[in-house]
Amino acid sequence: MKINDKSYTRKEIQLRANPATLYGTRRVELTHGRGRGHRLIEVKTAGGLRATLSEDKCLDIIDLEYRGVNLAFMSKNGIVNHPIANPDNPSFVKYWQGGFLATCGLRNAGNPCEQNGEYFPLHGHIGMTPAENINITEDDENIIITGKIRETSLFGHQLELVRTITIPVDGAKITVRDAVHNLAPEAETILLLYHINFGFPFLSEDLKAIYPKGEVRGRTDYAHSKLDEHTIITAPIESAQETVFFHDPADKDVRVVLENKPIGIKAELSWNRDELPILSQWRCMRAGDYALGIEPTTSYIRGRKEEMEHGYNLQIAPFGKLEFGFVLDLKEAGN
Repeated sequence: MKINDKSYTRKEIQLRANPATLYGTRRVELTHGRGRGHRLIEVKTAGGLRATLSEDKCLDIIDLEYRGVNLAFMSKNGIVNHPIANPDNPSFVKYWQGGFLATCGLRNAGNPCEQNGEYFPLHGHIGMTPAENINITEDDENIIITGKIRETSLFGHQLELVRTITIPVDGAKITVRDAVHNLAPEAETILLLYHINFGFPFLSEDLKAIYPKGEVRGRTDYAHSKLDEHTIITAPIESAQETVFFHDPADKDVRVVLENKPIGIKAELSWNRDELPILSQWRCMRAGDYALGIEPTTSYIRGRKEEMEHGYNLQIAPFGKLEFGFVLDLKEAGN
């Protein structure tokens, strides 16, 4: 492995230090506040990456740092554990923590709605569901974290998301791969959105964004009127209105590049358009809620009912599966 651009074998490292001081994982539990009891996995690499994963929320990534710089957006709510946060109660804005990765789905993404007598909360249930069968392996090359997250109902659906997160021990790359299994004898409509959220200080007026080639349009009339500003990051603005833009990438291999040269960090997000055909861009310059969301998704986040009324038909066959994922690669600016 490489440390400060010099290669070492594991034996050479062990002669110099406990490898755990350079890379590895640690499982912890919060003991106070609204997040009390929340189980976390702390990850660090010899390449300068620090990440915190939530065992109790879909193995999502809460905190993310690179070379001591925070990249993640955390909402003012902070971590809110399950006794307080209830997705079936329409108070999403009072418990949503944000975090670097918040998974939305599996049966709804976007607006809450009711269909055939069933209520579908804003962004669905999966992101509030604890992972099971968590396994962590470490070798000379990678830290690999796996787990299962189930979304089920008596007399209804039986979905299982199997998540694999791979992080090189000497690097700053995160690969997320999800296999969604339908374990029921009926086909199931699936909606999935990766809510990837960047925050201060990586997010600032110095951040430059390169989005994929393709059509761009605003989610609302107001957002459409701000289309010329969709690449611009300003300083926080008091009471600014959030805007969401939809990108329809022209190329199969989709990539978004965010670079903050004064801080010296570049983030590259990439995924496959065949898996996640739409990029939703959440631009929130509001003071106190300062965030940029890069959100690969299967839908236009109108909510399950409206999506299906517009012809949305992504389904998993009985006992079938679909796969999704993305890669985050952190680098020095200019590389």
